[in-house]
Amino acid sequence: MLDALRFYAPPLLVGCFFVTMLVNGNHRPRTDAQRAVRLGLAGLGLSLIVLTPAGYSLIGRAGIPNLARLLGHGFMLVVAWAGLAFVAHLTMRPREASRRSARVAWWFAAGFVLLAVLFALAPIDVDDVRFAGRYAGTAWVLEYWVVYAGCLTPAFAVVARESWRFARVTPDLVLSLGLRLIAAGAVCALTYHVHKGLYFASVRFGVGYPVVPALDKYLPLAANVLVFVGSTVRWWAPRVGLSALVAWIGRYRTYLGLRPLWLGLYEASPHIALEPPRSGLADLLPGDLGLRLYRRVIEIRDGRIALRPYLDPEVAASARRNAARVGLSGQELDAFVEASVLADALRARSRGVRTPAPDAPVGVPGGGDMGSDTAFLTDVARAYRRVSRLNNVERLA
Repeated sequence: MLDALRFYAPPLLVGCFFVTMLVNGNHRPRTDAQRAVRLGLAGLGLSLIVLTPAGYSLIGRAGIPNLARLLGHGFMLVVAWAGLAFVAHLTMRPREASRRSARVAWWFAAGFVLLAVLFALAPIDVDDVRFAGRYAGTAWVLEYWVVYAGCLTPAFAVVARESWRFARVTPDLVLSLGLRLIAAGAVCALTYHVHKGLYFASVRFGVGYPVVPALDKYLPLAANVLVFVGSTVRWWAPRVGLSALVAWIGRYRTYLGLRPLWLGLYEASPHIALEPPRSGLADLLPGDLGLRLYRRVIEIRDGRIALRPYLDPEVAASARRNAARVGLSGQELDAFVEASVLADALRARSRGVRTPAPDAPVGVPGGGDMGSDTAFLTDVARAYRRVSRLNNVERLA
């Protein structure tokens, strides 16, 4: 029963996904990245289908023993190419990504031709779905696997690295989850192909290598399921309520992350808050999160206005130079400068030292709407915590 699930559940999942796409009229992807994902899923589904016992037996009737193995591996090359194309369209300009994808496609096509030659040379005359157990020590099988793994492992390594890297910087938490699942699936696939190559080499050359049946059974299953679930997360997440949950978690984290900055401004100007601050424990249960987050953002902005007499443009200019020197740029740089200015203004207010009227007042950075301004203030609050820690260290030194 477990073996049947292991063989047939993944292709059934992929098939259900494509049937649902057709029924709902969402079968036409809008972007090149989406096309790459759909092509990769199609290749994955076909590879899984032909390598099931039923698919293997059906294709074996064509008279070429183990042809299903070659076809399944060919479809996996399509999956690897689609993964690289997806990464290219995430990280490059469209024209450059298309050119690179075309070049890589030729390399994979050449790899498949070489696989077909080695497949024809190998004396594998009996159709057997347990291919590795029967033919591990057969001539040309190790060479076949070296070429196959040589095509896939660099691709999976790139997909794992770039998916994880992009997942860390994207503000879309659902997309981040999907990319992390894809990265985990690529690592499982990479581990499986390296393990299998070592197994074939050990049998060929008579070198001891531990046989771990669980790796053969469950690494491919984990890789296939993780890649499928990660690739389709934008489709299923709204249907199971995950998108709404992730959005709520994002707002909750933002609300708590803004607390130290808001609290510092409140202590300097209590009039900015509609209600006095609650304890840290009580703040973990905000109640109407949307309203409280909205008020927290507005009150932070009101607190900045109250600090206007203490804002020092020289502090802003110095912080900008120092931040640029260590490589900060864009919104991260602006947030650090704003945090430094606010921290200095709060210290000046506590001492009762007003800043002389500047010729050029300190600008008011931020977003153009509530969403972007909340995101900017979240970065400011994060930088404010770092600046406050540094100031405390300097005072203790």
